[in-house]
Amino acid sequence: MKRKAKEETPFMKNGRLLLEELIAFCNGKSNPIRVFSAEELIRATNNYDQHQSFAWDGDFEFYKGSLEDRLVSIKKYPDRGFSVMEDTVLGIIKDIVVGSQMSVHQNVLKLLGCCLETKNPIIVYEFVGYKTLSSCINPIDQTVQSEPLTWKCRLRIAMGIANAVAYLHTSFSRPVIHRDIRSATILLDENNVAKLIDFSLSISIPKGQLHVDTAVRGRMGICAPEYMTTGYLTEKADVFKLWSVSTCAFGWRDVENSRVLLFRDIPTKFGEAI
Repeated sequence: MKRKAKEETPFMKNGRLLLEELIAFCNGKSNPIRVFSAEELIRATNNYDQHQSFAWDGDFEFYKGSLEDRLVSIKKYPDRGFSVMEDTVLGIIKDIVVGSQMSVHQNVLKLLGCCLETKNPIIVYEFVGYKTLSSCINPIDQTVQSEPLTWKCRLRIAMGIANAVAYLHTSFSRPVIHRDIRSATILLDENNVAKLIDFSLSISIPKGQLHVDTAVRGRMGICAPEYMTTGYLTEKADVFKLWSVSTCAFGWRDVENSRVLLFRDIPTKFGEAI
């Protein structure tokens, strides 16, 4: 009589997926990723007290916590059912792997570790403050009062994110495309240094190819037109979104919520922004 196969626990499943993604992305040669227990993170956030929540973006929520006398940001994804969870878990694993390799860059939020015991893995980052670029430039999103950003600061933010994206495109064996660059995925520290977050939609271009043929993902209003019409994804899709972030940073607040823009509109819209 055959023994019933042992059911795979979330820790086993998430650990397996993480190892597979590490091997695929960087051939197993990666920066170390610390693993925290679920109980540690519950204590760190006072059981995910809503008073500890400081940022959210539909799919995930950030909590301020304390681990070993150090302030941390804890990124938690809600469990929304089995079918959605499967897709979500793969995105979280991607976020952990790419984020851990990108953490060496000063304009990327540093990943400290993760928890694999829950259905949706939880990610632990350095704590840099409560602000996103979106909350600083869009009054509707303002949850924390902050001083207006100077023009010099806005330029530094745009340049910092551009440098982080250039690093993402050129520093690995295959170009990696973020796919979801926008003002809500950029945190600002106390000195308004930009920190790019959320690599859950990122994708690598296969060796020997110039693009990836994939379903359109990300905020539709700021997707590159050729990506939306053909499904061909290249580094240019991130460059288009960098333009969107730059126009937001320099004052045109509605660009990310507008309808799809054509390339011929860019000079006019950028002129309006400045």
